[in-house]
Amino acid sequence: MKTATRLDDLQVLGNYLQECLQAEFPQMVPFEVQCVFKEGALMILAQHPAEVVPDPQQTFSVLEQAIQAEQPEFHSPIKLYLRRQGTVRPYTFHRFTIKPVAIATGSDASVKDRQTAVGVETAPKIETHTDNRFIPSQPAVTDRRSNQKEKTLDEIPESEQDIETAFFIDPEDYAEPNPVNPWDQPIDEAYLETDELSSENSEPASSRRWRFLLPVMVAGAGVSVVLFFCSFYLLTRPCVLGACQEIPEAQALNKKSVQTLRAPRSGKDILEAQQQLTEAIRILESIPFWSSHHQPAQKLLKTYQAQAQKVNETVKALKQGSTAAQKSQNPPHTVAEWQEIQRSWREAIAQLEKVPKDSKTYPLAQQKLKLYKANLAVANKRLITEQQAKKNLEAAKEGALIAKARQGVAQTLENWQLVHAAWQIAVNRLKQVPQGTTAHVEAQQLLAFYQPQVVEARGRKVQEQFAANNYKLSLRMAQQAKNAQASNQWSKAVSSWRAALTYLNQVPSGTFYYSKAQPVINSYTEAFKQAQVQLQLATIRQQASKDLNQICTGVPIICNYTITNNVMKVRLTPAYAQKLRQTALKARVKGDYNAQIGVVHHVLTLGEALEAISDNARIQLEVYGPDGAMIQSHRP
Repeated sequence: MKTATRLDDLQVLGNYLQECLQAEFPQMVPFEVQCVFKEGALMILAQHPAEVVPDPQQTFSVLEQAIQAEQPEFHSPIKLYLRRQGTVRPYTFHRFTIKPVAIATGSDASVKDRQTAVGVETAPKIETHTDNRFIPSQPAVTDRRSNQKEKTLDEIPESEQDIETAFFIDPEDYAEPNPVNPWDQPIDEAYLETDELSSENSEPASSRRWRFLLPVMVAGAGVSVVLFFCSFYLLTRPCVLGACQEIPEAQALNKKSVQTLRAPRSGKDILEAQQQLTEAIRILESIPFWSSHHQPAQKLLKTYQAQAQKVNETVKALKQGSTAAQKSQNPPHTVAEWQEIQRSWREAIAQLEKVPKDSKTYPLAQQKLKLYKANLAVANKRLITEQQAKKNLEAAKEGALIAKARQGVAQTLENWQLVHAAWQIAVNRLKQVPQGTTAHVEAQQLLAFYQPQVVEARGRKVQEQFAANNYKLSLRMAQQAKNAQASNQWSKAVSSWRAALTYLNQVPSGTFYYSKAQPVINSYTEAFKQAQVQLQLATIRQQASKDLNQICTGVPIICNYTITNNVMKVRLTPAYAQKLRQTALKARVKGDYNAQIGVVHHVLTLGEALEAISDNARIQLEVYGPDGAMIQSHRP
């Protein structure tokens, strides 16, 4: 007999029945359904709020039709109960038995499909038991009359109440200082009393005698029931009575597993073989020790468990590899995520390396081992790339902070050179962050902000460089002008002062040297003006000297001269004076009047020429005789 006795199957059935009730009573009666299999019967309790009472006949009809649609493969009775929340005892009861109908056992995939058809969510499992599930199909035919009337708990024999009500006591509804398992809690005798029972004083003597005998009778009936069900349970275990179909069934599953493992095409085949082996082991484990087939089953069980152990190692590795592959999807990933992926691949590889050579999964394990090692190498590379990208991003941020700090106090050319270098280093770091890393997006965002800073810093650096060069050139030209002035090279001095002023005026405003250039401009302008005056005077003196040279030159030499900024001194030579006296004396002795007039005219012409030179040069003229006495003075 194959029954749904596992906890997860009863939960599936309970969820299914609860959904059927909710579909029948939408948003009106919130039901909670519990299922338990004990003492050879399937018991189902539907609990609802105390303030809402559904129609019991309709409720039992919905549950019965739902169970008929499921067609469980067992012949035991099915008992339905209704209970109000907050109470311990169900208030009504209904029983029926389903006539067995042959059901074709489907594959694991069909079981999952049918569970999905009735709205049951099943978590993906490797181990499945197709003969332990309630498989939906067409409604079955029952062996009871359709108009069977529901019973209340007062109409149920006390022996039934002892068995049935104890299984559905809710711990939340019935709490004690020392709680016990609600499925094993005994029934309080008070719950079995009915309204028809009265006090001892009103009972006749015969009734009192029966009342004293009743506990003894109930106890005996209870022991009989317990012994009956225990015997029934022991005799209905697999391979106890009749032929043992479980061993051939397990052997068939093992054979399928071996055939699948001979040439597995993928990890899916390995999983299928594992499921077949697991199911075979479960079937063999269900054969009890009091069965005559227990010893052969145990021998097969040891063999199958050894095979399953080898398969489980491969399955564990494949699952680990699948986990690593899923984690690797949709990059980029953080450093921590790549480290986790790396760890998953290493664990999968280590698990595959444990697969022995005599295992049927060894060829597939070696194939997967090469693939996993290649994937690990990729993960290692991506991890290094991600770490380097993160390192470059952090270095760029630190460089930007340094650049901002320097930029806030930068003034000189050297300061702006450092600012520009810091921004350029930060940008270069960001450009080294490759695509496909988590830092790439942030690096691109920062790059859009850092690059304008590089351009601005470069512009300020060039501007400061230009200002520094002009300022230094102006100082150099000023020094050349001063040197020219010292040697009375006024033309060169004027040219140098002019160049110095030009360089100073080209120093850009807002630069470090601009504030230094402004006071220097004033001093250079004044020096330039003075140099221009001196150049003009020098030019005049040069012209006067040229004119004096023409006048004083002769035979004999007429005069000597010196020119300063304030006075032009001309001294007649003794030879010229002597010749002039001799010429005048001869003319007087001869009585040559014209010769005497010529001498006087020559002297007057010389004086006028000297005065003209003084006027042109705007320098005072002083004429001295050979003896040093001043003979003429002229102020222009």
